[in-house]
Amino acid sequence: MTSTPATSPSASGGSIKIRRVRDDADWAALGAHWDELLHDSEADAVFLCRDWIDTWLKVYGSGGERVILVAEDETGALLGIAPMMLDRGAGRLGRWVRRLLLVGQKADTASEYLDWIIRRGREQDVGDALARHVTTAMAHEWDVLCFDAMLSTSATIETLRRHFDGGLSVKPLTNAPYVTLAATWDGFLEQKRAKFRQRLNKFHREHRVRVLLGGHDIGVDEGMAVIRRLNEQRWGDARRSFLSERYRRFHDEVAARLHERGRLLLIFLEVDGTIIAGRYDFAYGGKGWSFQGGWLPEWEKLSAGKLMLAEIMRWCIEHGLREYDFLGGAAAYKTDWSNGERTLVTLDAANPRSTRGKLWRLLREAKQKLTAKLRA
Repeated sequence: MTSTPATSPSASGGSIKIRRVRDDADWAALGAHWDELLHDSEADAVFLCRDWIDTWLKVYGSGGERVILVAEDETGALLGIAPMMLDRGAGRLGRWVRRLLLVGQKADTASEYLDWIIRRGREQDVGDALARHVTTAMAHEWDVLCFDAMLSTSATIETLRRHFDGGLSVKPLTNAPYVTLAATWDGFLEQKRAKFRQRLNKFHREHRVRVLLGGHDIGVDEGMAVIRRLNEQRWGDARRSFLSERYRRFHDEVAARLHERGRLLLIFLEVDGTIIAGRYDFAYGGKGWSFQGGWLPEWEKLSAGKLMLAEIMRWCIEHGLREYDFLGGAAAYKTDWSNGERTLVTLDAANPRSTRGKLWRLLREAKQKLTAKLRA
């Protein structure tokens, strides 16, 4: 059943009701309005769409307790969703600490751009209502807030700063490079080096090249199997993707769901009748989202990875996408292709009403002082 709503005054003159989704029926009903709210928010990202969050909770959510807060106005109109969960930390000490996390961060799925979803223009009053509920009505449920992979420009960060009164730690996590795409493919090529253009033209002259699209030229299930094989062949024992059963199950399921909505960008480069490279990416919100790929090692000298990226860029441009986001992490190819970057951060704060939260903060401060002393 759904919890009794808590009401907060709104800067717009009305009241904001905060309720918690507790049963499957309410969760299903919320799904009909989720993506509309996401599109009308500054947090709009593929990792916060309903299909991603719902699949994540089914595959990875059993280890914690779902905490989905919903903000509505006095008429019942949806203003915000805070997709969170409660779980325990790791280790002998950590397992006694109840952590409040964002849905998607505690897993090997590499979710990024996580956040609260708040209707555009209502970030301050709705954010305050959600933060007030977390720090008062829910204060007895958690010890430490740990939010990961958030954009440094998120309005939620400033909201939490106010409510934790200096107790919020914000640390850089990684940079996320991106490339702003030209309006035409020819315009994009003009921005690249002459050597690259020559190599690309030579490659197309000397080989029979076809671009295959998952869900059209090749089935989604078969395409995901090919991606896993290419990724393993490219990285071997050093690979970090598709290793666990849950990772494979999550991405097989979410790929099928995203394909149904036209959000899957599963693309392959076939050369002389053989698929030599592929990428498992997303097309969402007017952007291409880089995720994972691979290629045959014997094509390394001919830069199969770069040739695959070129075809991704071509597809994005021809379908009117304005940007290709490489997501977080440093890599030489990202530097070569990108012309901008965003910063992802991690947040943590102790619950001032929790004894365990206070102890966690004291231990963290002692560790920081010791680290600084050792460095000095």
